[in-house]
Amino acid sequence: MRKILTFAPILCFCLIQCLNNSESRFPVDLVLELKHARSKIKIAKDLLPYHWKKNPGRQSDLPLSRKWENTQITFNTNKEIFLNHSLDAIYFPPGQEYQFTLPKGTYQFSSLVGLLGEYEFQSSVKGKLKFYSQSNLLKEWDFSGTTKEQWIKKETSVTLDGDLRLVWESRDSHLFVGEPLLYPDGFGESKKISEKPKSVILIVIDSARKDFLGAYGYRHSVTPVLDQLAKESVFFENPFANGNWTKPSMMSFFHSEYSSNLGLGNSWFSTKPYQRKVYYGKKRDNLAKTFREAGYYSKTIMNNVFFLDYTTVGLDLGFHNSFQVGMDIVDTEVLTNHAIEFVSEKKDIPYFLHFNLNTPHASYSPPPEDMKAVRSIVPDSEFFRYESPVKRYLGEMHYTDREIGRLVNKLKELGTYEETMIIVTGDHGELFSPEHDYSYHFIMQTRFGHGETHYDEEINVPYFIKLPKSIAETVVVGKDKSLFSEDHNSLPHRYPIVKRMPIQNKMGKESVSQIDGIKNSQSQTQIRIPGQSSLMSLAPTILGFLDLKPENATYQGVDYATCILQSNSCPTEKFIYTEGRMSESVRTESYKYIRRYPGFTTVRRTSAGEPHTMAEELYDLQKDPKELRNLSSEKEGETLLLQARADFRRENFLKRNGLRIWIPPCEEAICRDYLSLNVQGSIYDWVAPETVQISSGSAKTISVAKETRDTRESIEARDHKTSLETKTKKTIQPEEIILKTVNPELGAFFQFTRNGKTIPVRFGRYGLEYQRSMNHIEDLIVSERQPDGLLQSPLPWIYNDGAFSGSGESEVQKEMGKEVKKILETWGYIHE
Repeated sequence: MRKILTFAPILCFCLIQCLNNSESRFPVDLVLELKHARSKIKIAKDLLPYHWKKNPGRQSDLPLSRKWENTQITFNTNKEIFLNHSLDAIYFPPGQEYQFTLPKGTYQFSSLVGLLGEYEFQSSVKGKLKFYSQSNLLKEWDFSGTTKEQWIKKETSVTLDGDLRLVWESRDSHLFVGEPLLYPDGFGESKKISEKPKSVILIVIDSARKDFLGAYGYRHSVTPVLDQLAKESVFFENPFANGNWTKPSMMSFFHSEYSSNLGLGNSWFSTKPYQRKVYYGKKRDNLAKTFREAGYYSKTIMNNVFFLDYTTVGLDLGFHNSFQVGMDIVDTEVLTNHAIEFVSEKKDIPYFLHFNLNTPHASYSPPPEDMKAVRSIVPDSEFFRYESPVKRYLGEMHYTDREIGRLVNKLKELGTYEETMIIVTGDHGELFSPEHDYSYHFIMQTRFGHGETHYDEEINVPYFIKLPKSIAETVVVGKDKSLFSEDHNSLPHRYPIVKRMPIQNKMGKESVSQIDGIKNSQSQTQIRIPGQSSLMSLAPTILGFLDLKPENATYQGVDYATCILQSNSCPTEKFIYTEGRMSESVRTESYKYIRRYPGFTTVRRTSAGEPHTMAEELYDLQKDPKELRNLSSEKEGETLLLQARADFRRENFLKRNGLRIWIPPCEEAICRDYLSLNVQGSIYDWVAPETVQISSGSAKTISVAKETRDTRESIEARDHKTSLETKTKKTIQPEEIILKTVNPELGAFFQFTRNGKTIPVRFGRYGLEYQRSMNHIEDLIVSERQPDGLLQSPLPWIYNDGAFSGSGESEVQKEMGKEVKKILETWGYIHE
């Protein structure tokens, strides 16, 4: 069970026990209760196919026979700014009823409701939603004359006698009850600041480079609000995103897992059906889901389609409420205004708000007043050295900071600032340096942008966490010692800090020890985390500070909260892995290694420039911190390149399906084996014996060549060896090649020749024999384990191990497979 913080001490002891020790959480989230509820109509399919902005809810754990009873549905409530307002809702087709078993008591029922017609162009919608408990009618909402596709806020007080039954009476209208929550009477009525809920605001600034913030060393404070926040925070000095563009980066830090390991990949905007199948088919913890299950109200306010499932781009992460503006330039003020409304309305309950500003992102169009402000802050001698896009980017950063300041001021005005945790970060940086202009940026058609390179300027982002005052005091004020110290190689120390010193642990590796803390006159203490870190730590660290991390959580990153709160040594992130479009990088404190997938090694300097190959890049960060000299093809870099390649493969950052190819031993004096494949999932990497040569002409094609030459003596020696092995019951093993694939698609098309003669290939779990691939082999080619008879097969054998995506083969299916194999043998399809 997860523990959650006590938000309202005014509540009775029984309520607190429910919060900490039972499945019953407050507020009661009726969407999460659906799996225990009785429904009159089981909804297994989409009953309103004309309205495409929806998908079955993913958070209610409903069986497939009921999956549409929970619907994530989006209404376009303002077409001028493309406002798509999405709610996780309970779906009521005409005549639907739901009955929930709930504790007795008086509750405040809160929701946003909306209606659609049976048909797209239906002129009017109407109906009545009735509330019952033990057959007693409690309330009735009449929706006659309601406007279609608009969210209407509805609240009421209900006294329940052990159950709640919701009945929708309508002949031709469909009701969606979004974010249906039941708060016990008096919940959140605490008055003292110390008793306010510890709410959480995650501020993500799109395309935010770290080095344009004063807190990170920029000499002119164009971001005064963020710089002040940083003074009061756990401050990560050198943080990096795990994706060089929005989708892989945000998915990774929300889940504390690499995007490709979630099944989502990194190559393009769309999320394909097979990727959704992998993502939704496995247990996934993410910040929105964890906070929601712990009793927090969860909302995202953004211009970011990656959190909307219906777009075919994003996914449903489980927010109660997703407010998404699709119009650039005007979006920032709209989003900030809505965030201010939100924190005002929800000030007395615990909430998790993801506030995502797209402002610094291209096209770099700041308001004139912010450009004027930047001109007054940055001296002309420096300002005019910047190219025009960089000047405008500075204006965007000032504008973003000003908008965040409006939100911070509202929190202070409400009296909730001190007990609100505020996290600030960026999803990636932005490429400005002309020295790094090797790649034609296909979207902006200019070097200014992101998603193409892995240099620090594109992945080095701000990251700091302002703790609630009550937690911060236990870290510093309430202790004689704290674990952080000054790192003399780090940024200039503008602010009073709590010190942290590196020491040598028993293993000889550098860790961090605790020494005396320092508190400034304004009771602001900055805790600095020196050295490199990554946004993989964001989710576990936030949840660690609040004691909300689930048992057996899938979060993979470092929980810095543990070492901070316990004043213990903090771990170091030795390797930081970042994904890009068909590319990846590994960063250590000493080197940066960049690798592109086979078939994607050609880059261009401009849209009309000559192509050149860059399969790898390597930079010595100690000697070349600006990453200007690529050592991958230089003799000076040979040793470091071997180390980087070895580190990369040993760490095995990404989980991949393996297309396994087994080549049987050759019985002839000279054997020339040749295998050509077209791999549906595209090629990521391969593992092969030294005797095998592999080449790739594109992302999906690969050729495997192997030549074996035996002299007469070697043949006689081999025959003698074979005789000895027979006596000792040993056999010559076939050689295995593993092709790792980018995507979890299962199929492959192949042809195998030995000494110029095409011979059959066995494939899949059953070892079916074909001269060439057949159509629709995706299911047959998968085998979760090494197929029976593989090592003794005289023919090549290919199968997909489904190591990442899995084949979903149950124990019963495995047993059935054995029977199927016997039948196939009797039919002559398999020859032993």
